[in-house]
Parts: sequence; C-alpha cells; structure tokens
Amino acid sequence: MFFKIGLLTFGGGFAMLPVLTHELRDRRQWMTDKELADIVSTATVFPGAISVNSAFLQGLRMRGIPGMAAAVTGLVTPSLLVILLIAIFLSSYAALSTVQAFFKGAAAAVTAQIAYAVYIFGQSARPTPRAIGLALAILALLIFVKIHPMVAILVSGSVGFFLFGRRRGPSEEPICRKDG
Repeated sequence: MFFKIGLLTFGGGFAMLPVLTHELRDRRQWMTDKELADIVSTATVFPGAISVNSAFLQGLRMRGIPGMAAAVTGLVTPSLLVILLIAIFLSSYAALSTVQAFFKGAAAAVTAQIAYAVYIFGQSARPTPRAIGLALAILALLIFVKIHPMVAILVSGSVGFFLFGRRRGPSEEPICRKDG
C-alpha cells in the first residue's frame, strides 16, 4: 500500500498527505481523525520528509519495527526508481515544451494537494481561537520576517507550552475540541 502511495503521488511531503489520508483513514480505516492529526503533527516536528516520517510512524504503530521498515521502504522505493529513470532518460528531453508544460501542470496539482492537506488537517484538529491565532502569527513570521521553518516550530512549540501547557481552569478549552 505504501509502495502504491509512493508510486502515484507527485510532490512528496505535504502533497502526499491527501493520498495518505485517503488510503489510511478513508479507504482502509486504519486510523481516526485524531490519530491522523497526531501522526501529521509528530511527523512535521522531526527532520526529514513528512511523508516518510508519517509512513515510519504508521508502520511502527501498526506492526512495530518490521511494519516501519516495510512502510518506509515501500514509500521511498518508487520515488527512487522514478528519479533514476528521469535522470537517465528525461534529462535529454527536459527542454521540450511539452515536458515543461507537464511539470507546470503537475506543480499546480501539487499546490492544490498541499491546500487540501491543510483543509484535512484543519478539519481534524478543530483548533481553538488561541491556536488559530498562534498559527496565523507563525505564518506571518514565515512570510514577512522569513524566519527558518525550524525556528518557527521551536517558537510555536515554546509559545504553545506557555499558552496551552499549564493546567487549565474549568472555564478554559483544550487546544483541540473533542466534540464537533
């Protein structure tokens, strides 16, 4: 199944999230919305491609170390093979307008997939107004101040610790609501 995801997905990273969501949550029902949100959140914090980290975590969760090895190997093998084929055969055709047009179209699809991944993740997380405010503040830092994404994660995690990590009183909401 991870081999199929790796073979049929362009863009990697966040662009693979809609496919992972479809295969793992919707089609096979191997995870809930919360488990998906947890895996995506965890996968984004660690170095490496989010799709590989997600496959690692899902494989480990379902079948331990052998499942993790199978999931990661299945996910990266098609990409490795396609990249080798492109390096061998496509490099001489890369200047053709039809090839360039294909990649422009693929880039548009990847952009849409990333936007869809944001939509899926936002739906499953159902963040509170404070969490949305923090996300928008970090987005502004990324766009306008151009801080490094790792710095954004560290800043956001630190701010989140102070905003959400202390004991909540009876009137305070959790970061993500459990009900609809």
